Amino acid sequence: MKTHRIAFILIAAALTGCAGSDESSSSSENPTVSDQLHLSFTTPDWNRFINCDQLDLYPSWINDATNSVSATSASTRETFCFSVPADSSAMVLPSNLKKYPIRNYFENQAPFEFSQKLPVTPSAQTYLISNEGQSEESYNEVVEIKYVSSEPDFALFKVKCRYKMTARELGNESNVKAISGTFHFKVRTSKN
Repeated sequence: MKTHRIAFILIAAALTGCAGSDESSSSSENPTVSDQLHLSFTTPDWNRFINCDQLDLYPSWINDATNSVSATSASTRETFCFSVPADSSAMVLPSNLKKYPIRNYFENQAPFEFSQKLPVTPSAQTYLISNEGQSEESYNEVVEIKYVSSEPDFALFKVKCRYKMTARELGNESNVKAISGTFHFKVRTSKN
């Protein structure tokens, strides 16, 4: 009987430990970024951890030094824009591991900036869009960049980031919310 009770306690502890996603929790000051490809966000009203295993991102031109990748989640209607160096040789510099500005939605101008749009609540038809800024409450921090492989025209990398931002409601600029989260994407940069 005592053995069964101990086994039950151990199983319950294991299930409790797996119930939450501590790896991407936005409640801690510096959340660990999950090794799983993903995008997560937490607002005062809702949060999600979006699996990005199937996300295949190709770069779009911003300027001669910068490209961007973007996508929209069908399940949450969240859209992001993340900018990266246009040249793959600039991607893995150790100096890249630092904090960068958040940009107004889809106004990224330089590598490693982040912007996004997401519904105010899961069922809302109104959206929050990122406010430009860089401060302790507004940044995108690159924490890891790994080379993955080479393709004919591109080099493939994995990038881990954590971010904080403020976002305003479209059509109601006085409604400002804090958003935080993490992401881990596969991104391509040009080899030319």
